[in-house]
Amino acid sequence: MTTGRPASLQLKVRHYEVDEYGHVNHANYVHYLETARVEALQAVGLPLGEMRRQGYLIVAAELAVKYHAPARSGETLEITTHIRELRGARSIWAQEIRETASRRLVVTAEVTGAFMTEAGRPARPPSAFLDKLALLQVVAPPATPPQPPAASVTSPSRW
Repeated sequence: MTTGRPASLQLKVRHYEVDEYGHVNHANYVHYLETARVEALQAVGLPLGEMRRQGYLIVAAELAVKYHAPARSGETLEITTHIRELRGARSIWAQEIRETASRRLVVTAEVTGAFMTEAGRPARPPSAFLDKLALLQVVAPPATPPQPPAASVTSPSRW
């Protein structure tokens, strides 16, 4: 079942983001991912400043990044972002970075976000926030259990 849909952001790799090897330095991908999450929140009507005015922060509590292929200066990247799970104060964000022309997979990431009060205490977001976050929530259908292979009937071998 799919509730919402992923957000998409495109950006062009700038020359100062590449390292001595000629590809984007690994640390820059974390910035790209953060920018895409912030833009996704803004697109659904939850800019960080407004959430803060209402007494809430959303922070990255955990980040797992897998690097699949390098990106290079001048390439345009597309970052897709969706929420896989919302539970209590926690949200799980799935992100993917692809080079736009070839669709080459560059990075996949999973980020655990936590809603907090200004005092740093975990807090369940208000229902108005959850309604907006649902626009980004994509729930994968349950996996179909593997089926055993069909029985094959073979004739006895002849010598």
